[in-house]
Amino acid sequence: MPVNIRNVDFNLLKVFDTIMREKHISRAAEHLCVSQPTVSNALNRLRVLYEDELFIRSAKGVNPTSKAAEIAPAIRDAIQRIESTLDTGAEFRPEASHRKFTVALTDYGELYFLPHLIERLSKLAPDVEVICLPTPGAILNLEMKSGAVDLVWDWKKIDDTDFVSDKIFDDKSFCIARKGHPDIGDSLSLEQFLQLEHVILRPTRTHTPMIERYLEKMGLERKVVSEVSHVLVIPGIVASTNLLAAMPERLARQFAKQLDLKFFPNPVFDKPVSVYQMWHKHFEKDEGHRWFRNLLAELAKSI
Repeated sequence: MPVNIRNVDFNLLKVFDTIMREKHISRAAEHLCVSQPTVSNALNRLRVLYEDELFIRSAKGVNPTSKAAEIAPAIRDAIQRIESTLDTGAEFRPEASHRKFTVALTDYGELYFLPHLIERLSKLAPDVEVICLPTPGAILNLEMKSGAVDLVWDWKKIDDTDFVSDKIFDDKSFCIARKGHPDIGDSLSLEQFLQLEHVILRPTRTHTPMIERYLEKMGLERKVVSEVSHVLVIPGIVASTNLLAAMPERLARQFAKQLDLKFFPNPVFDKPVSVYQMWHKHFEKDEGHRWFRNLLAELAKSI
């Protein structure tokens, strides 16, 4: 049966958008400053309106159906447009904000930059919350369009005019090895690199490490004896074995200091790799979002 837009309560769309962001009924209610039954009733009305379940309960909250994922970007865009017409020019005040930002910084970003970000926020915006996702940023297009994800960092730019990609820093590749390694002195040659055994971060369906691409172009192959899922476990393995590992320079220096390791420029390639900060264009005029992404960009360039 066709729905007449004159009979649609637009507050329902705000409820939908908030549930899409929070992925949880209770948190959505808290964010909207209403009771949980109020949000549940609104969701039931939405289900009738769209003739779809929209959100399915899970152990951690709710997950959107394919229909919800399909309509979310349009609803987020409509709300953003309406909110922009109501902008009175009030300045965003980070010290008084209770906003929540959802970001995907890559494991590298979480390990190296997140502690500094939390420290800055504790001083500048103590009630702002940051949620980090483990998912690679460049595959979160739908979540960014819907507003469920605010910012992503990734080595790969999003090739879509609906998104903004800003290069925030470059980093070179370095190698780490334990001190006392029998085959490594004060430097690391390409020949040594290829002869030694390696522990690496396991390639995923969506990401192949840059070093593997360079080796393939050169017609070379390193001796991999261990693949791991998380970069955090690599330094411990290196510290207790004769395995070699490659990682971004900032992490290599940090782990070398913490675990008393050697670190060297990667002999396979010395070109810096760019990291991009990306967001959907509907956040362009959002003062709070602009403040947060500028804070991250400043942080990336200063440490």
